[in-house]
Amino acid sequence: MTDWIEPCARETEPAYSSEQVELGRKLVARDDLLMGEKQRTRLEIGDLLLEVAPMDTDKTTNDSNELIRAFAADIGMTAGMAREYRGVSAGCDSALRKVLAGSDVTVSYSVVREAALGFSLPKETREAEKALAKADQERRRQDRWEILLRMLQEPGRRRVTAQEFRAAIGARPIPNSASAMTAEKIVEQLARPDVRSAVMASVMEPTFLVEAFAADPMAELKIRDSLAQVTHVTQVTGGKESPSIPEETDDRLVLQFRRRVNLLYVLVEMHPEQIINIADEAMLNDLEKACEGVVHWAQRLHSARTCGQAGVR
Repeated sequence: MTDWIEPCARETEPAYSSEQVELGRKLVARDDLLMGEKQRTRLEIGDLLLEVAPMDTDKTTNDSNELIRAFAADIGMTAGMAREYRGVSAGCDSALRKVLAGSDVTVSYSVVREAALGFSLPKETREAEKALAKADQERRRQDRWEILLRMLQEPGRRRVTAQEFRAAIGARPIPNSASAMTAEKIVEQLARPDVRSAVMASVMEPTFLVEAFAADPMAELKIRDSLAQVTHVTQVTGGKESPSIPEETDDRLVLQFRRRVNLLYVLVEMHPEQIINIADEAMLNDLEKACEGVVHWAQRLHSARTCGQAGVR
């Protein structure tokens, strides 16, 4: 005798594939590891979520919510964050992404989120916007994007901060946690390699140096002393000790060149599989061409070195 099994009692297969789960996990891991990739990576996660659970025409159903919750749990993120990423990707179409990618102005994910969702608008404004017709909601969002696109065209602008954009669209300001930190706490952050690298890059920026030296004749000596202290701390890259900058140098070019040599060390010590996981085909092609150029350049450098004397200017 065969037992009857109610159809609803059968185990159903997930509405998404194992390949989608694997891709989602890779993107979430990349988002955690690569600070410079956050905007692009989060949009890619949002695109994947749209693929798994497309946006409904009217409102999100219970089934859609459950699907997002299950998929988010499988790839290692919260359901709330998944819904946010999906909404941002839905509100940032390919044309807008192309403009952002082609601009020299830095735009963070937080700014894109504000443009797509009005994330920090006053609660009453957001509730009123939800009650509008679909076309009116889209018009409000398009207005925010127009404000951002105008900011990208402003002469001399290098980045759009979240605080600036929130002010431009009339959103509530969100306190910056860094502004509430004591000086001691900020200095402690220099122990982080990424923070130290960012600080060094900022200090070595020619515009920064020119302004600092013009404002205070003693600034150059102070910066040299600070750089000497930093660069004499033992730095190990791939098990090799990195040569320090000479204590007594009168040439800023030497300092800048040492920084570029250190960056080259960091690049060549990256594992090839790590580079493959990060770079697209165009970037890999550029990297291979650059490597060919470096080989030729190294041969010329060796030839010039055997004929001359290093450090003679």
